[in-house]
Amino acid sequence: MGAIAAIGEAVDAVRRNPVIILVTLLFGLLQIPQLLSSSLTTDIGLVVSGLFSLVLVFVLPFYFGGIVGMVAEALDGKTSLRTFLREGRANYVSIFGAYLLLGVAMVVYFVAIAVVGGVGGFFAVGIGQSGGAGAGSLLALVGIVLLLFVLLFAFSFFVQFFGQAIVLDGKGAVGGFKKSIRVVWGNKLSTLGYMAIIVVFSAVFGTVGGIIGTLPTLYDVNDLLVIAAVLSVGLAIVTGIIGAFTAAYSVAFYEQIRAPKEQPTA
Repeated sequence: MGAIAAIGEAVDAVRRNPVIILVTLLFGLLQIPQLLSSSLTTDIGLVVSGLFSLVLVFVLPFYFGGIVGMVAEALDGKTSLRTFLREGRANYVSIFGAYLLLGVAMVVYFVAIAVVGGVGGFFAVGIGQSGGAGAGSLLALVGIVLLLFVLLFAFSFFVQFFGQAIVLDGKGAVGGFKKSIRVVWGNKLSTLGYMAIIVVFSAVFGTVGGIIGTLPTLYDVNDLLVIAAVLSVGLAIVTGIIGAFTAAYSVAFYEQIRAPKEQPTA
């Protein structure tokens, strides 16, 4: 029920506070250079994309902390840009640290995938050259790869609310992950329902975005940049609206499943 009830709370919060859409819209506009750079076939496109990716690495923690704090306030009434700026500054270090930890975890994970793939490929070649059947080894390799993907899903499933825990419960980077795991562990079915709604919502939006993204290929090269610019702006606006809802939904759901009457720690 928590996943369903949170939808109405999120919609009401955004409706009362359209300034949330403004913030997510501006963040979406910040990503336009990356979208446009994909239309360039020269090295300039790679440079532009790389520079703005670097900028986003440092901007994202501020945005995440600010939007979570802003939405949490909006769920209880009215909010403002002042709240966004305050919460973004107050939680920047903790959220940036959490992103660094996530980055390290992802590097370790993909190294493990590469090692498993390399070792599996080596044994597959050896088995093939020796004429062995190798069915058992192949099944073992497939099983290990599937296990790694299951572990990735489980990891993402349990730590997904680390940002909410940092902002709303005053946790640090590590404490945010611990709180997210504890909260999700006690509400696994509700969280699965929440994720299912997010997946369906994202799939619909992703399909529409994919269709829009293919439209420039229908025009001449001379018109490509103009069409890409117009579509990028339109896509950014839609992204702003979608981003406002998903941010509000995640906070509304988290506030429903976290321990009742628990006071944020300093």
